[in-house]
Amino acid sequence: MKHILSILFVFAALVSCASLNRTGSYTKTTFKTKNNNVIVTGTVYDTNKNNRTLPGVPIKTRDTILLTTTDDKGRYRIKLKEGHHILRASYIGYLMRSTRDINLVNGDSVVVDFILKESHEKTIN
Repeated sequence: MKHILSILFVFAALVSCASLNRTGSYTKTTFKTKNNNVIVTGTVYDTNKNNRTLPGVPIKTRDTILLTTTDDKGRYRIKLKEGHHILRASYIGYLMRSTRDINLVNGDSVVVDFILKESHEKTIN
C-alpha cells in the first residue's frame, strides 16, 4: 500500500509540473494520506528561465507568517493545521504569487507549485 501511495504522490507531482503555465501563477493537487497530518509540498519555478527552480524563496501565509523557505532545489515542505489557508511566495525581483483559499482537512496531502514572474520595475540604488 505504501508503494501505491508513493506512486500516486510522484504522479500527482508530475501532473502538477506538466500543467505549469508561463504567466506566473500556481498549481494545486490534493490527495489523501493514511495519517491525519496536513502536508503541503511544492516547488517554486522561474517562468522566464525554462522552469528553473528558485532557492531561498519564503513561503508565507496570508498574514505574512513565515512558514519555510525553499531548499537549494526550489522545493519546500510544511505541515499545517486543518482549516482555510492562503499561501504566498515572494522573491526579490519577482512578483508575489498567492493561492486562493485552500480548505485543508486532516489526511490531505497537497502539492502547491508556484511559478513566479519577473518584476519589470526598476529598483532605486
